[in-house]
Amino acid sequence: MFTSRGQPVLHCAIYTRQSVARGEQDLTSCEVQRERCEDYVRAMQYEGWVTLDEHFDDLGVSGGNLERPALRRLLSWCVQGRVDVVVVTSIDRLARKMSDWVRLNDWLKQASVELVILQGAGGARGPLAELVNNVVASLAEFERDIISERLREAKGRARAHGRRAAGRVPLGYEADPNTRQLVVDEDEAALVRAFFERCAAGESGASIAAWANDAGHRTKVHGGKGGAMWTGRSVLQVVRNPIYLGRRAHGEGTVEGVHEAIVDEDLARRAFSALDARRTREPSPRSKAPPWDQDPWMLRGLLRCTGCGRVMTTTASAAVTMENADEVPRYYRCRGDAARPACSPPVQVAARHVEARVLTVLREAHISWFRDDRSRGFLEALAPAWTAWQRDDVGARNAMVRGSCGAPSGTASSA
Repeated sequence: MFTSRGQPVLHCAIYTRQSVARGEQDLTSCEVQRERCEDYVRAMQYEGWVTLDEHFDDLGVSGGNLERPALRRLLSWCVQGRVDVVVVTSIDRLARKMSDWVRLNDWLKQASVELVILQGAGGARGPLAELVNNVVASLAEFERDIISERLREAKGRARAHGRRAAGRVPLGYEADPNTRQLVVDEDEAALVRAFFERCAAGESGASIAAWANDAGHRTKVHGGKGGAMWTGRSVLQVVRNPIYLGRRAHGEGTVEGVHEAIVDEDLARRAFSALDARRTREPSPRSKAPPWDQDPWMLRGLLRCTGCGRVMTTTASAAVTMENADEVPRYYRCRGDAARPACSPPVQVAARHVEARVLTVLREAHISWFRDDRSRGFLEALAPAWTAWQRDDVGARNAMVRGSCGAPSGTASSA
């Protein structure tokens, strides 16, 4: 399509983002950003620029990563050839991390889409704009890190003084809209006291959970989560929570909180004594996962249940070592917790089968499947060792495979 002056029409998409959505605002930051971009595109009409009617606004979305609905839709339009120019007011609206900026900028170049950033480079184009934008992107990441550090320090000080900093509001309380501190919700507090009283009377967590469920009580709803049936474990978590004695957990102990207690010391003491009396053995300390090259479970912390998305746990009929990993029946399974029961029907897969499948996929993978240099490097390191990895090399194999998935803490990737 060409203008009346014979110039090609360049379709301009405007991208805006606002981290926090405030419903009471008459004019959002996204609208202000769009008006400024529209003014710039209007000034470029002599070059055939026209603004697309489609809005790409991420309202209430953090810029900490690239997984944003409007941004993904914008990139989809770029792939389809429906966008020639992307206009944003500032680079931090587009990306907050230097790595994200480089990735996104390179991607737009490959899609033959021009990127114009008004702030910083002043809407400049070409090599000078590229240089200025790279510098600004570094400063944006630095600013984000400084803000994160200040928030961590503020939250730490609040917790040390017994004040609520963030997180879920526990059963029995609600958050004051002004101070964000906990205030007692009498309806829910009555259920909490009932848990303590029944526990002090010698009832088990399972029997208390059955009573609560029969009475129609459900777990607290917060952020769209909760409202589930009570379990013995979730009941005991309530009883063991120091928040109900007017204290808050801090470090390895507790500090006096600024909120009101729901149960008194005497009732709590009787409940704790009853729990201790029911205990048949001392709880064993949780063992830490072994180092990668000594862990017989290749997918520990990596394999996720397709039903609920949680990391699957490991289980075996006998102690598993590097030497007997191929002989002992091993399984990955979906296990419930206090917040949510396990999937039904139970999900359990044989470790040898799923690990063999992962190895096959990695063996057949091609470097072109991966966009980032880190994954490409791991795949290149894996390739020469496939034929050499026999049973005696399980540790080296597992360490390399887990490294290629990029999850040192066992929480980052699904296999």
